[in-house]
Amino acid sequence: MLNIRFENIDALLFCGDIHGEFETIVYKLNQYDNAVLIVCGDIGMGFYKNEYYLTLFRKLNLRLSKKNNHLVMFRGNHDDPDYFNGSFKKHKYIHLLEDYSIVQVGATNILCIGGATSIDRTYRIERELQTGKKTYWGDAELPYFDAEKLNEINYVYPNDIDIVATHTVPSFTYPTTKKGIDTWLEVDDGLEQVIDRERATMDLIFAKLQERQKNIIDWYYGHFHEHKLERHYDINFRLCDCGEINEFRERRMDYE
Repeated sequence: MLNIRFENIDALLFCGDIHGEFETIVYKLNQYDNAVLIVCGDIGMGFYKNEYYLTLFRKLNLRLSKKNNHLVMFRGNHDDPDYFNGSFKKHKYIHLLEDYSIVQVGATNILCIGGATSIDRTYRIERELQTGKKTYWGDAELPYFDAEKLNEINYVYPNDIDIVATHTVPSFTYPTTKKGIDTWLEVDDGLEQVIDRERATMDLIFAKLQERQKNIIDWYYGHFHEHKLERHYDINFRLCDCGEINEFRERRMDYE
């Protein structure tokens, strides 16, 4: 379990998919000072060679440093998972998180878990065959249930996780139907089963957290390219649209 802590922060922010728009999201983040922005997956990692990201991140890291702003990101389905295992070069103000990482901002604890299903996987597989350029990572894209890590989190942080940030969400949360992706379902026989498995995995994660995490305030997520707010089990489930900045304004930003 990776734990990353930020102090002297004035704003905690969340946003949805950025799909490679790193310059744009840093520009938005730098409208703030002393802020942490957590991007809920589909960052755009893995579509170019390593040197592209190293060069870009060096430049953006410098911009962020001038405002003491931190860009924190975890994987979506449109990301190469290998960039999120701790091996990519570290930058002081840009952070790529492993799944089940805990981000601490003051007294606020945020659990981050990535992964989802690429509904356009048939197109991506076809393009890979034509171009040789990898844009789909198979089952490695999906979220996974890690009972050992969740048990550790529940033991170390009993009733002390305030926010959960994921790419996709449990099945009871919007969207609860597959309306709008009919075309992809028609051309991909196994897609519906994979989506159901994805959401079932998130159900297991939610159920495990409910055992010892009774104080979760908000659950932020992306993936579905919309804005939506629902309340389930006394938790605000906040779907963040692409690049949409959402400010966390509730309790426990104070420092203890």
